[in-house]
Amino acid sequence: MTATRHPDRQTTWIRRLLVAAGVLAAAYGIIGVLTDPSVYLPNYARYTITVLFGHDLLVLPAAIVVGAVLTRWLPAWARPVVQGALFVTAVLTVVALPLVLGFGRTADNPSALPRDYPRGYAICLAVIWLVTAGLLAVRALRRHRSTTDPNTREHL
Repeated sequence: MTATRHPDRQTTWIRRLLVAAGVLAAAYGIIGVLTDPSVYLPNYARYTITVLFGHDLLVLPAAIVVGAVLTRWLPAWARPVVQGALFVTAVLTVVALPLVLGFGRTADNPSALPRDYPRGYAICLAVIWLVTAGLLAVRALRRHRSTTDPNTREHL
């Protein structure tokens, strides 16, 4: 049986303030969209529905599956490093995906998206995961040394 941990009063108030700030920001955006005569509402509705369904049907299930796999198969000492690498990879993918897919590239304008974005994306991913592998190797070595060295075993 596990004990339920309740947040203290300060944490509860910070959460309430953050929720209030989020609600105010959303209300400001909604009022701005609804009162601006230059806004074409069907485009915003389509965008909102796409983002909501994309999050609920794609991003959230993928995050749950990845979290379950990490918890099941990775040792606890390796999880933070891999989770950080996955987070950076996800952010990089969100930012780079339109460039990698070539959105906005036209045949009559060679200066639009002039770089080799798929190659740059692949290089960035390689760097992220090589650094991750290096960090995991260092952590594994430190862990091995601390478990085999009798001088440091007392401090565990």
